[in-house]
Amino acid sequence: MTPKFSEMSKVLVRYPSGPLEGYVVTIKYDDGRWIYEISHPETDKASESWDNWAPEEWLEEVK
Repeated sequence: MTPKFSEMSKVLVRYPSGPLEGYVVTIKYDDGRWIYEISHPETDKASESWDNWAPEEWLEEVK
């Protein structure tokens, strides 16, 4: 099984708190599914721009 998205892919992440666009920076297989570390460079708070992990089912490709 391969991940749906590659590093540096631009994605829309549908977080429970609301959607945000960002870029995939790391991918890992954990507990039977792919999870992605997402960078949100346009986020106002620096603390929220990195270290955001999301499962593949939350992601959509941005064209």
